[in-house]
Amino acid sequence: MELLRSFFMEDYLEGSRFTARYNLGESGARPRTVGELLTGSGVSPQRALDTFLSTLLRDSPNWGRADLRDLVAAMHPGATRDNVLITTGTSEALLLLFRQLRPRKVALAWPAFQLLYELPMRQGAELVRLPVRWDLRGVPSIDADEWLARLERDSPDVVVINNPHNPSGLVLDPELLERISRWTERSGATLVGDEHYRFLSSDTEVLGATVYRPGARTFVTGSFIKCLGCPGLRIGWCVGDTAMLARVQNEKNYTTHTVNPVAEWISLEVLKDLGSPALRQAREEWMRNRRLLSSFLERSQGVYGVAPVGGLVTCIGVSGVAGPKEFEAKLQALGEAGVFVLPLSAMEHGDPAGAHPLERGHGFRLGLGMSPDHFPEALDALETAARRASAGAPRTPDPS
Repeated sequence: MELLRSFFMEDYLEGSRFTARYNLGESGARPRTVGELLTGSGVSPQRALDTFLSTLLRDSPNWGRADLRDLVAAMHPGATRDNVLITTGTSEALLLLFRQLRPRKVALAWPAFQLLYELPMRQGAELVRLPVRWDLRGVPSIDADEWLARLERDSPDVVVINNPHNPSGLVLDPELLERISRWTERSGATLVGDEHYRFLSSDTEVLGATVYRPGARTFVTGSFIKCLGCPGLRIGWCVGDTAMLARVQNEKNYTTHTVNPVAEWISLEVLKDLGSPALRQAREEWMRNRRLLSSFLERSQGVYGVAPVGGLVTCIGVSGVAGPKEFEAKLQALGEAGVFVLPLSAMEHGDPAGAHPLERGHGFRLGLGMSPDHFPEALDALETAARRASAGAPRTPDPS
């Protein structure tokens, strides 16, 4: 495996994530304290203190504690404890899984989170880009027939489904997921689901759909840490074929070896009750911020786009942008106003020949990870800065 390149998005985020007045660049929910997470999961302060102080800081089981694996398996119909490996975040799960899969050609939605394509590329794999497109209002969409035609034409041996999709905020249609699943079964390809936002992918259900199916060629990575605003827990999982997971676990012995026992205990408490106040509050804040963003975008004159259907990020365009220089000037104006966003270029997205400004990379990823009480203030600051930089510009972009 070749050396990994710089993680461009993380380098960009690190520059302002702790200092920006309005941090709209992150992909997770409002950060929670340990106390919020535990009391919201039904653990009293006294029990939390007693358990924390009595927890032995020894190695956890290599595969993860059994009761936690049982809870993760229950979220994936047909899975058992033997189909679950607990990892230090989904990044570790994906790194070790790709090392075992050693793909020749990988298909995935584009634009994409860098880790999903960087890992196979450094192993020599080719990429098959399945395009996300936008209309004049900045509404993203997928042409299912186009995706299936590209799969047939390019014959990837691994298909990665990131659902909900980062950065567009799309939730893939169940019919499309079924068509892709049938194609992988027929072609012998492996299906990998990155379901980090699964807890925020349905307005009515705590858990959205999963691509997991029992068998040797379907794997799912996931977590709750972004959805609940606790990425510092660094907990994740990989669900799939036991024999393959055993090989993944063997390599895990060379990376983190085991997961932190305190993180495992907190995760167990969180996942015991999917109807807990902690999860309900996270979902309520997510839905409230989506409504706030939708209302804001309906009246905005400086930016355009739509709230995410699922997950905590969406792609936003800036009105009046004709080229990269204009976009950079407006991005600078946002920064000077204390508004921090992630330009799509930091996700290596942008084709000069793209039909739409967002396809050309003239936009940014906006995150919903703020308290609903403060989110409107951040959006107002964004609007003021964008309109100042776009004085007199039309609301909708010219995609030509």
